[in-house]
Amino acid sequence: TPAGQRLLNHVQQVQLLERDLTKSIPALSEPTARLRIALNADSLATWWAAAVGNFCAEETLLLDLVVEDQDIGLRRMREGDVAACLCSSPQPVAGARCVPIGTMTYMPLATPDYVRRYFGKGLSETSLKNAPAIVFGPNDQLQHRFLAQCGYHGTFPHHLCPSSEGFVKLALAGMGYGMIPEMQARPEISAGRLVSIAPEQTLEVQLYWHFWRHGGGVMDRLTNALRSAATLNSNV
Repeated sequence: TPAGQRLLNHVQQVQLLERDLTKSIPALSEPTARLRIALNADSLATWWAAAVGNFCAEETLLLDLVVEDQDIGLRRMREGDVAACLCSSPQPVAGARCVPIGTMTYMPLATPDYVRRYFGKGLSETSLKNAPAIVFGPNDQLQHRFLAQCGYHGTFPHHLCPSSEGFVKLALAGMGYGMIPEMQARPEISAGRLVSIAPEQTLEVQLYWHFWRHGGGVMDRLTNALRSAATLNSNV
């Protein structure tokens, strides 16, 4: 139930605080901590694992990941469903901290054949209105932001595909064009299998890490690990 989920989230945060206590009182046995986090699928499919892998092993920390679109993941925090959230909103929740992590670069990509078929004469209101797009889900606004950058605010045909890996496969199959993270698409771009329908345009999405202030030292160290990953990788 929703009430039970909030209680579980509270218990997990208490366990994080207990871990800090065991470091100063060795006689206490250290509990295994589980941390429930909401994050966007594109981060999970690209840089997230490399950023937290060693940290979770060293801390014996278990993650319960909730995949949400970056524009609505913060709702989980407000509802008390998760202890932390990685999303595109800079607006902090009462009682939580918010730190910028880095920027993800998205490109409007499709196969060369697709681009010739729908955008052979360049981008126009007619081509953008008729060219099938690929959208992650009903709450995904990346496509709308890109079209707004192009000066188009109307409707457009689109597939819905709530999978980052499946998203790329649909684009490779020539089913549409979509906003794909540049770091995820590098191999396909290098091989010429995907090209941009608007080479001069990208979409920059700033990511923010939200976490409850009473998460203890484990949460602080996880935050530092994420910020270090962003420093090492310019695409995060």
